[in-house]
Amino acid sequence: MGNPKWLTADLLNTSEGEGIGISLLTSLPIGSKLMVRGKLGEHPNGSPIPATVKWCTERINGNFHAGLELSENSSGKAGDDTLPAQESGEMDCYEIMQLSPNADQDTIGRVYRILAQRYHPDSPGTGNKETFIKLCEAHQILSNPEQRAKYDARYRETKQIHWKIFDRTEASKGPEAEKRKRQGILEMLYTKTVHDPERASMSIIEFEQMLGCPREHLETALWYLKGKGYVKRADNGRFTITVAGFDEVENYGSPGEHRNQKLLEPVSEPESPPAS
Repeated sequence: MGNPKWLTADLLNTSEGEGIGISLLTSLPIGSKLMVRGKLGEHPNGSPIPATVKWCTERINGNFHAGLELSENSSGKAGDDTLPAQESGEMDCYEIMQLSPNADQDTIGRVYRILAQRYHPDSPGTGNKETFIKLCEAHQILSNPEQRAKYDARYRETKQIHWKIFDRTEASKGPEAEKRKRQGILEMLYTKTVHDPERASMSIIEFEQMLGCPREHLETALWYLKGKGYVKRADNGRFTITVAGFDEVENYGSPGEHRNQKLLEPVSEPESPPAS
């Protein structure tokens, strides 16, 4: 009918004869034409590949196994219905998949299946084509150990640049600097808690590395935050954010938004000098 139908499948095997076997929840008509994208053995991950369904059988568990013949023309030019390539450096894979950077492969696969079902374009009420495409891209990167290792290296570097709020030549003392250090610490703990509340603690060494500020210059900020009840320190020396600290971050702005603004008292108009 001219409308694309989106399907998510698991790769079972590949063959030298330019074919793949897949497992999915939907039957595929023999002879139908598809555009396939994902981890396809020797084929590039970035471009959709035209394919033809050669066979499809139903399994005992209710799934379907299908054999696809891949076209030699793998340029991926198939009109507006293909999945656009995403630059991994332009998106936060962990944010998209709502995962902690420490998530293992089993967790990544489980969360992907849940989110893929939720955001699949054919899902009534929750389907979202754009989100589904990003989710597939993120899963493609994080589920491949080699690609994930490369992505994680860039991810850590990007995060360090994002959080490094002090220039090496800038003095790290004074009211404004102390305020920025406190905000930086709270925002890091806030972000980590949003991603993984069960493992959201951080050490002073991590604060030092991410903020680019020596730990001896962070002691006053941590003392203040503990005194206000915004953070607490466990017996192992690691810090976590409290509910009050969570509210504090949301009150002054979103994470990463440093609002260095000063409130000025209204000034009355100067009196005119008496007429001579």
